[in-house]
Amino acid sequence: MKIFNLFLPFFCISMLFADSLYRNDDAHQLAMNKRVPSSHIVVFMPTMPYLYVSKLINGTLVRSSDNAQGWEYMMATHYKKISPLVYEFHLREGVKFQDNTPFDADSVVENFKYMMQTPFNYSDLFGRLKGVKKVSQYVVRFYFNKPYELFLFDLTLINLYSHRYLKHFGWGFKNASTANSMKSPGPYGLGPYILEQGYATGRAQTPKIELIANPNYYEKPQPYIERITIYTELKTQQALDDILKYEGRLDISPIPFDKKVETVLSLYAKLMTHPSTHNISIYFNMLKPNGVLKNKAIRIALNEAINQENLLKFVYKEEGILAPSAVSPNYKSVKIATQGMQTYHQKADKKEIKKLLNGLVLRVCTMERFMFLWKGIEYQLQQYGVTLKYQIITSEKGIYEQLLTNRQKPKEWDILTWGNDDWSSNNPWTVFFNYRTSDVWSTIDKDDVMQGYIQKYFELKYNSPEFIAMVKKIIKRAYDEAYMLFVPSPNIVLAVNKEVDYTPSSVLMMPLWKAKITPYHWSVRSGHYPDYRKISVIPRDDTKQ
Repeated sequence: MKIFNLFLPFFCISMLFADSLYRNDDAHQLAMNKRVPSSHIVVFMPTMPYLYVSKLINGTLVRSSDNAQGWEYMMATHYKKISPLVYEFHLREGVKFQDNTPFDADSVVENFKYMMQTPFNYSDLFGRLKGVKKVSQYVVRFYFNKPYELFLFDLTLINLYSHRYLKHFGWGFKNASTANSMKSPGPYGLGPYILEQGYATGRAQTPKIELIANPNYYEKPQPYIERITIYTELKTQQALDDILKYEGRLDISPIPFDKKVETVLSLYAKLMTHPSTHNISIYFNMLKPNGVLKNKAIRIALNEAINQENLLKFVYKEEGILAPSAVSPNYKSVKIATQGMQTYHQKADKKEIKKLLNGLVLRVCTMERFMFLWKGIEYQLQQYGVTLKYQIITSEKGIYEQLLTNRQKPKEWDILTWGNDDWSSNNPWTVFFNYRTSDVWSTIDKDDVMQGYIQKYFELKYNSPEFIAMVKKIIKRAYDEAYMLFVPSPNIVLAVNKEVDYTPSSVLMMPLWKAKITPYHWSVRSGHYPDYRKISVIPRDDTKQ
């Protein structure tokens, strides 16, 4: 662990970390290695809760990972590529669904049969997959009509449901624009937790979700915590109050970057930062009739007006990394592809920017949790005569309603902000899919050159020289056209209960089945919280390791 600059005056830092006022984080040493029936944590998931929850309750052949390849085995134990068009997977034996029915090759074939009836649009899987066949009880093969190197990454999002669930609910939604997640509570999955109450499917969600440990989960003795409550629609100040000022209301929550000091000083929470491949996607609405952002010169000028170095210092509080494009440089391929690439501001003519932007009025649609960023952006744009008018939304489903219907019926907003956590698991497709004009996520009217690049991207081996070369072409095309407003890529910044032992993932996944609590946690403790446990914990900064 390392203490990092909290932007306090020197004497405040000295006082903050005086011997009697701080302690080391000992939650890992004290954490209980077995599940206690009353154990319970409460988590706030404002961004993509349908996917974060899905990865807690469902099983997939391979699951997301922040390792170099972007995935790890889950329901499959290994695979081999028999030819460019045939993949063979060997399945984990002796596994049961949460309803106690067996999992085997028939389960995989049945899930893909149902899935093919309700194809999704956010990748090219359904344009290339021919079919799935059972080879033996625990072996399946996938057949393609064209090479498809995104397949393993797609598999991290393809949930495997019990026969009972498929009969009642099917696999997904036809032409779904968001990844699949369970539509109704019940013991239907293979994941470490069972969805007991509520749901989150992307376009719809309940404000509260309840999970309970799956007794059939194959990775014993995980999960270590019996119950998880998840909130999806809290306002920022409420979330901050709940985790910083009270015990038992929240145990894990993202926080605005400017609330790090308050978190360190909390009686109940500690500060944790972690590197990520997450992105903040800021869309320009190029589909809006007579919209000013159809003009590429205006889009470029807006990017030129954004001083990322100052945003990173004063708004992000150094919790991120400069990003000359819309995709995080923390991806290996992107880091290589953007070497030497400047942000627009670094090469801008400030006088020319003001000529283009002075008097411009823009409508911004954003989640309330990103207003701390927009206040920084607004300050910079005001220097060039730009006025912003906000449509502030608390729930992410409201953002989806604005964005995912925009192609069919263009909306009034000019700019929209979405927290684009790394759902494609260490693959820049997480951002590149926004450039695919056949997808409802795209706000680009037409770009045949980019569509050609994307089709080739699907066929290139992950992180190969050819893949990295194509990543560079896609990034340069999006940069030259200024398809989005480029801002620094964020770190993960969390407030975590002092008695919770938890390590975040750099990709879209919260491995809460690995989280543990100490005997001092509110859910298992008898009596008052000891005063010495309330002493400030030295912040944990994984970005410096």
